[in-house]
Amino acid sequence: MTAERARAERFDGSADAAALVRFARALSEAEHVDQLGRAFAAGFGRLLGVPMYGFYAVEPGSPRIEHNVAVNVSEVFVARYERAMDVDPLLKCSREAGRSTYNLDLMTLSEWEESAIYRRAYSTHAMRHVAETPITAGGEILGALHYAASDRNRGFTAGDLRLSEAVAQLLAGVLDRLRTGERVARELAQTRAALDLAGTAVVVSEPGSPDLRLNGAARRLVQDVDHADECVHDLLALGVEDGRRSCRTEVRLANGAMGVLHAHCARMPSGELVMVLELQREHPRIDQRLLAALTRRESQVATLAVEGLSDREIAERLALSRYTVSQHLARAYRKLGIGSRVELTRLLLTAPAGARRS
Repeated sequence: MTAERARAERFDGSADAAALVRFARALSEAEHVDQLGRAFAAGFGRLLGVPMYGFYAVEPGSPRIEHNVAVNVSEVFVARYERAMDVDPLLKCSREAGRSTYNLDLMTLSEWEESAIYRRAYSTHAMRHVAETPITAGGEILGALHYAASDRNRGFTAGDLRLSEAVAQLLAGVLDRLRTGERVARELAQTRAALDLAGTAVVVSEPGSPDLRLNGAARRLVQDVDHADECVHDLLALGVEDGRRSCRTEVRLANGAMGVLHAHCARMPSGELVMVLELQREHPRIDQRLLAALTRRESQVATLAVEGLSDREIAERLALSRYTVSQHLARAYRKLGIGSRVELTRLLLTAPAGARRS
């Protein structure tokens, strides 16, 4: 039996199928790129029976290698290859075709050994058989998978190329997921920092969790409120309809005075309830002069919205449809130069007496 036939038959057995499943699972469960590299290094060589192999990931929007995994090749080869990548016909052809490319499908062995890329890089380990597979996602090049052998009789079969393409697709999916997760984490950290800098108090309630997550501004705010935990949970218990709600409750402050705790809530698609808190240290009255630009009905709707009533509750109070209430609020926002219930509350309850909005 030839070596190539033995390799082709090796993947028909249940043991090899199980090994392939374990390898795929180890790649797909990676939580960071280093773990992905270790899983790849531990399993890929056994699947194809190749002595030298690896993959690299490039920086987003750049050809520069960001992360490299290389098995049984030296740092000297990696450095030489990075300098010679732009003259590698194997890399160029695989990227243009979007699939695995085998060097001896492009040229004879003699031509390969005379090529510039062989002399400048692959000759380091006498790599006579080399295959390159692009790693792509959404039309973007994320990197490449490659494997090689120096044995003149160790050719690569069509089955080898197909298997490496399947592995490259899996690598692409994991790399794309990891990069997306890193980008979301960075954006979340930036958003949290911006909220803290702006002094915005944010509370998050996760489904099934008895504990609330408060940012720094929220922790500072609740220190001034007696029984703050109960007050916040009371506001959460009011529920959120149509994904959003503004509500308020009277609270006793730590200094014995009374105040009003305002909450602007939104339900996230994943189920978390996000609440922005604002504390009024006195029970403020709405300066009616700020509503001079509004019609009587718009003024009524705006006042009830500031008091924490939902669109449905306002509609019931004024015997209107919810659509009409939303239209009155939209017109009031435009006339007052604002865009939300949060801004409406801030305008009407925090403006100094006699203030007018230009």
